Amino acid sequence: MIELGDIFEPGSPHGRTYAVLVHHPRSSLADIAQYLGVSEHLAADSLDVLCELRAAVRVESPDGGTVWDAHAPESLSEAEARRRQQEINHMHAAAARLSETFRSVRRSPRGNGAVVPVYERLEMLADFEEMQTGARTCVKLVERGPYLSDPERERQLFQLKRARLGEGIRYQTLYQDTVYQDPERLRHALSTNASGAQARTLPEPPFKLIICDDERASLVLHADERRPDPMGLRLTGSPALELLIKTFDVLWAMAAPISVNPAAEALDERDRAILTLMGLGATDDTIARRLGMSRRTVVRRTARLLERLGASTRFQAGVQATRRGWL
Repeated sequence: MIELGDIFEPGSPHGRTYAVLVHHPRSSLADIAQYLGVSEHLAADSLDVLCELRAAVRVESPDGGTVWDAHAPESLSEAEARRRQQEINHMHAAAARLSETFRSVRRSPRGNGAVVPVYERLEMLADFEEMQTGARTCVKLVERGPYLSDPERERQLFQLKRARLGEGIRYQTLYQDTVYQDPERLRHALSTNASGAQARTLPEPPFKLIICDDERASLVLHADERRPDPMGLRLTGSPALELLIKTFDVLWAMAAPISVNPAAEALDERDRAILTLMGLGATDDTIARRLGMSRRTVVRRTARLLERLGASTRFQAGVQATRRGWL
């Protein structure tokens, strides 16, 4: 099928005919055939097509004959540009409608679950946003660089997190230690903590991750869209999802609570001695005797240390204290 844009191709048959009309206005069929070096029959067929496209027009000459002339090229190109833009708009609208189906189908649990590859950065960001919007009880996040979103999108996600916290959704966010070198991100983390979120840090979290209600997850594998392999994975109920949930819980237990100023949390000598003895397996009674303290004081200080370190066991407290350089 011939389109209007084809007449601007000088090597095409109809493009050559249109060029003849531009250069030789109001030419007869015989003259046009001669300029083209073809039969009058072929020239007439090409002129009929140009007339149908409204690129050419038949005109009655003063002597009663018929001549042909071209419509202005700029008006034709503008008309073709408008037509193509309409096609592009229709294509984008259709793609947007199908994209909703594409994403919703792949987010829906099927049978024993699914692991679906994701290739586009915007789709990964949409997953992170949709999972927080749709969460019913809890969201677990692992945040580390390189980040997928720009500062404006980061602010939008921060506002979403604040809103969901206000609706009672529990948040556990595990940050990379580099958050302390990022004032804006640290401010967001501390602000959401003040609203009821929990945040901890690790030196090098192994991946970027979001888990929603322990039912769905989106795992970022890398941040480079130029690579042919998937940027990430979307997971629903499956052994792989269960493994990610358990991995998050282990990382969380190893992490340290985020602090306004971690460098200002140095221990006094008594607390350092208590942590050292705890690490050696000493009981509260043994620590009290060794340090000349009452058992009640040791218990109170131990509980405070566990809280400061975000630890539930003495072993975890020893790990966190070593990480922070307290021992």
